[in-house]
This record gives sequence, C-alpha cells and structure tokens, in this order.
Amino acid sequence: MASNSNLVVVMVPFPEYGHQIPLLRLSQLISSYNIPVHYMSVGARNQELKQRQQQQEEEFPNIQFHDLSITSKENDEENYMPYLESLLQITEPLSAICHSNNDKRVVVIHDAIMQFVVESVYTISHVEAYFFHAVSAFTTYSMLQQIKENNEVNNCNDDALFTSLQAYIPSIESCFKPGMGELTKMLRDCKFKCGEILNTCREIEGPYLDELCKQSNTPFWGLGPFNPVNIVQNSDKTHRCIEWLDKQQVNSVIFVSFGTANSFSIEQIHEIAIGLERSEQKFIWVLRGKDKKGENVGDITGKIELPNGFEERVENRGIIAREWVPQLEILAHPSTGGYFFHSGWNSFLESVTMGVPMATWPLNSDNPYNDVLITKVLKVGLVVRDWVNKDELIKCDKIETGVRTLMDSAEGEEMRKRAIELSRAIKKSVGDGGSQKKQMDSFIAHITR
Repeated sequence: MASNSNLVVVMVPFPEYGHQIPLLRLSQLISSYNIPVHYMSVGARNQELKQRQQQQEEEFPNIQFHDLSITSKENDEENYMPYLESLLQITEPLSAICHSNNDKRVVVIHDAIMQFVVESVYTISHVEAYFFHAVSAFTTYSMLQQIKENNEVNNCNDDALFTSLQAYIPSIESCFKPGMGELTKMLRDCKFKCGEILNTCREIEGPYLDELCKQSNTPFWGLGPFNPVNIVQNSDKTHRCIEWLDKQQVNSVIFVSFGTANSFSIEQIHEIAIGLERSEQKFIWVLRGKDKKGENVGDITGKIELPNGFEERVENRGIIAREWVPQLEILAHPSTGGYFFHSGWNSFLESVTMGVPMATWPLNSDNPYNDVLITKVLKVGLVVRDWVNKDELIKCDKIETGVRTLMDSAEGEEMRKRAIELSRAIKKSVGDGGSQKKQMDSFIAHITR
C-alpha cells in the first residue's frame, strides 16, 4: 500500500483506560492504511495501556507513542477540575507536533472531553479536528435531546426515538458530575470540529446514527466496533480462566466483571457472592479493587474479603480472579453464556460482538443510558440493578434471580439468540465488502483527500 506521506494523525485520548483503549484500537485501524499516527497521553497511562493489552511497542507499526510527563493534581471524586486542569500541560507538546508537520495535513482526533486541551490548535491552517465520543450513539443522541431548549423541542419533529423511551432514559444530572449538560452544549456548538466519530456501527445503532447525522452540521462516523471481532486463542499464553473454560459445557458460564474504575461496599460484595452461590450457575468473577490512577496494572486498593467459606463452597464451579484477565478471550469462549457487568460501552461492544447476552448493573456516567439500549432497544439483556435504585443495597435473592434468568430460562435463551444474530451481522459488516469496512474506507478517503 502506498504511503500517505502528506497526512499525519494525532490521537489525544482522555487518560483513563476506558477512553484510551478505543482510541488505541482506532489508531491501529488507521495505521493499517499506512498512515502515521502519533498517540499522545500521560506516560504512566500509556505504559499501563500497553501492559493491559499484553502488547509491546513493536506491535504498533506506524504508531509513535508520546509518553508525556504531567504533574497531576490528586483526583477528587467530588471535584474533577484540578485533575482536568493539569491536563492542559498536553497543549504545548500537541502544538509542537502540529507545527513540526506544517508541510502536511494534520488530523487531530481527540476525546470530546479533551476539547479544552486541544482548542489551541483549532485555528492552525493545516490542522483538522475530529471529536471522538467514548459513549454510544444512543447516549450521545439522548443527551443532545435532553439539552434542547424549549423552543427547539417545540419546533422539532424528529425526536420520536427519544420520546418513545423517555420514561426510561435517566437525566444527565443523575448520571454525571455537575457541568455535563453545559459541556454537552459547548461540544454541540463548537465551530471548529470537522466531524465526529463514535465507536459503534449501523448494525447496532443505525437509527441513532441517522438522527445524529440529520441534526448535526458536521458528519458523524460510526467506525466501530474497534475491538477485534474474531479471536484466536493463543495456546502458548493460556490464562487459567481460559484453561478452566475449556473444560466447561457450551454457554454454561457467566462472566462477572464490573470494570476497573468501580468499587462496591463490602456489604454489597457479600450479597453478590451469596447470589452467585445460590444461583447454582458456573461463573468467573473478576474481583479486584478500584485501580490506582497511573500505577501498575496489578495495583488495587486492597484485597477484598468474601463471606466465610464462600470460596471453598464454590471452588468446583467458580473462579475468583483477583488478577488481570483476558476479557475479550473469555467473552469469545464458547463456554461463556452470559455477562454480568456495569453496562460500560467498551465492554458492551466486546460482549455483543461475541454474541453474549448480558445482565446489567449500571454504576455511573453513560452506564444507565447503555442499560436502556441493551434491555429496551436491542433486548439482549436484563436488568439486575435498575438506575432508579442506585443508592439501595441489592439483596442476594435479586442477584440470584437475574443470573438464573439469564443463564437458565426461555427468556434468557431468547436474549442469547438475539445477541448471536447481532454478532453475526457485526462480523459480516467488518469483513471485505461489509458496511463497516466501507465506512472506514470512506473515512480514510475523507481525511486523505
């Protein structure tokens, strides 16, 4: 393939794992067109990302990592601003990359949250900026509908997709830290963006992509899913969870994982444990504390203690994983028949790509929006903990019922069939001649024009 020598792509992710990984995967897709990509992020987070992906520097051809050294203020759960302000230190090295490539077109693809960091390069003549939304088209569309002014709503005839589900869609204020509504308006009204990118596809969210395109002055591209869709198990590096799955029956195991940025009270963890035990279903439960920002993958907030005797009682039908696990390989394994999770977007894409139905427990930010998409729109999952009850202790009997229903009922089997059908459509779309492959080719043609 001929080199695209007149183009450079610069990725500016928000330095949190759930935001970094899709842009790294997009970097790999873009670089496969022989386009050089600069990936800029906090050094510790870059190293963590590569470690999590179990990949080395040489496995990223055409990608140059810029491990930035940033003096970061402590992240306060109640006040995110000091941490965000520290990210402004990225501005200077970003400008330097843009100016050093002044004989080329520079395409900056940045996390929408990083808009305030990259705005200094918007007016450079050879720079084009594209927003990346780390959330679903459904979430993006719903939030835009929620921030419309009264006069906009009254004059709008294209919001039926929203109003039909409005009773289930949570408010922005209940899901996000203060100021998200204002940020959404600012991103919507930004005059310098040349387009917006989402990690999704028409097979999953076609109607919502159509509405976003219809209501925007700039193009929206659904270029996902960015995660691999065909997984080949590596027998030379087999994780213990994969070895155990190899011995189980098809669709007999539920994978339980609530992400790396979340934590539960000990009381809630004990209820989950008892619910899993009483469900009598086989399981893999990833039970790690909340990751410490920017530190090694193995760092957790401390070992989590389970009810007395629990691990001994379930040792023949369950694995408690306190270490990193190959999530995509687990979801792709034929013995995995369900996924009990926090409704995170990246994890949803991995699950639905592999045809695995879901039991949902939304925890924060876009999770409750995804929950509506999963259970009400696509109908490939069921709710265990509804967002309305987010402050309540969920008892073991409800957890037991949810797990049993997903894994061992006619209702759960219908969800599995729909998930498998969706998986087949997604896999077909990313192959040669498929709709998603054409969409990516179209985007590449646009930025290399």
